[in-house]
Amino acid sequence: MSAAALTGAAAAAQPVRQQQEVSPIEDRMNVLFISSDDLCSAMNAFGDPRVKTPNLDRLAQMGVVFNRAYNQSPLSGPSRASIMTGCRPDRTGVHDLSGKFRFAMPDAVTLSQLFKDNGYYAARVGKIYHAGVPSDIGQPGSDDPASWTIAYNPIGRDRTDEYLLEGDVHTGTWMSLDCNDNEMTDGISANVAISLLRNRYSNVGSAYGGPARKDAPARRARNPFFMAVGFYRPHIPYIAPQRYFDLYPEVEIPDNFEQEWLTKPDLARTNTSWNNGVSEEECKNSVRAYYASVSFVDAQIGKLLDALEELDLMDKTIIVFWSDHGYMLGDHGMWQKQNLFERTAHQPLLIYAPGITDGKQCNAVVETIDIYPTIADLAGLEAPDYIDGVSLKPLLENVNLKWDRPAFTQQARTFYGEGQQNARVRSLSGGTRFMFNPALSDSNTTVFGRSVRTDRYRYTEWDEGREGVELYDYETDPEEHVNLAHNPDRNTRKLIEKLATLLHSSYDKTAIEETQKTIARNREIANQALEPLYLRVTY
Repeated sequence: MSAAALTGAAAAAQPVRQQQEVSPIEDRMNVLFISSDDLCSAMNAFGDPRVKTPNLDRLAQMGVVFNRAYNQSPLSGPSRASIMTGCRPDRTGVHDLSGKFRFAMPDAVTLSQLFKDNGYYAARVGKIYHAGVPSDIGQPGSDDPASWTIAYNPIGRDRTDEYLLEGDVHTGTWMSLDCNDNEMTDGISANVAISLLRNRYSNVGSAYGGPARKDAPARRARNPFFMAVGFYRPHIPYIAPQRYFDLYPEVEIPDNFEQEWLTKPDLARTNTSWNNGVSEEECKNSVRAYYASVSFVDAQIGKLLDALEELDLMDKTIIVFWSDHGYMLGDHGMWQKQNLFERTAHQPLLIYAPGITDGKQCNAVVETIDIYPTIADLAGLEAPDYIDGVSLKPLLENVNLKWDRPAFTQQARTFYGEGQQNARVRSLSGGTRFMFNPALSDSNTTVFGRSVRTDRYRYTEWDEGREGVELYDYETDPEEHVNLAHNPDRNTRKLIEKLATLLHSSYDKTAIEETQKTIARNREIANQALEPLYLRVTY
């Protein structure tokens, strides 16, 4: 049984697709779709006071903060493909950074494409689908042209001044710049988005404001917008203007509990020594730079909120803030992503819906594939029947609603083959048996870690248990130090059996094999045509 067909507890979350009566297009809600790259929830808006986020705090006071939102893969390519299609990675066929969901789902209607096809002006500014950082800044990366009316790829000093980077590659290189926000890529992205809004709704067309012509009538676009603004930070390298570094004179890193790895599977670990042997001072430098980058992004979000208020659009605009996944900052002695612990499987999600939300916290377990049907539902549009996510509108209306759905997350591990065993390559991957980034191909051996998160527990299998099993109880062990699957007692074994059954219900081996065959056929067609399927639709 697939995750889309889950019954019992999952069915209790229905009705999930009750559609509003379609209103005239000029009366429909706009959507501001904001993303931040590699952002964990260690910030004030999500209950952690370590990082200052006054503008997300402001948005949280209007919306619903989802305290337990989980991604479908803690890696940019697969996670973003799932968010934009509403389908799990086994359906999109995207498990690494080079996968293209159009090979598996050539006729998929993405979230923004649904709005575009229903008369919306769909604009992308910055990174929404996967794009390499920093290599693809200023470029479209793995964008999906069919998803947009227009797209912009800003580039700023954070890209051009990279020769000034400091720090260690394992914990994160960083740079503080003596510049203003408008010189940074994300600052430029915010300004571009504001200019687009002002050009559609005001006689002031610049992101930098200025006096309006007194004799010019205020513009009012007839068709609503779906505007996706994708910020590149805090993705490594952590870069921000110096004034954001000044906010964090002192930072802390997690304590060393290396003994916890005596009971954890080898594939769960993305480096074989605590913090990869990097000094405490260097780790703190990286954390400080990461925090500075988060506060910098928060300031850009504030500019977007100010623009909506200036143009009297706040009451007509749904706002969604999300990240593609969480991020390790020394948790379990690891950094960055691509593991199945809470810090990376979990990420920020905040939704503001005018007239519905009013500044509440929701503790239900939800998934990022739920974003698609939720936004469609709020806008009165019908999401495709094939998607795996469900609408969260009932939770936006009542954050205390009983909601007993699990969350599923997966991560690919590609093992080194012959000729890939040199010391430098292994060192860059933390000394592990697998590559830093998975790379699915006929010449590589790749296995999966799969994890299910319920209200209380997380259960994880690596290579269907052949490479190890994990079980954590968040009531007794919120930091995941104790793997209960190691020498379990009788009651724990029963719990493992129950959670294993639930985990296995989330994927179908036969369906996965068929998806891989579809990908192979469509890739061959694209190669023969010398034109990839996902690029056939132009802007």
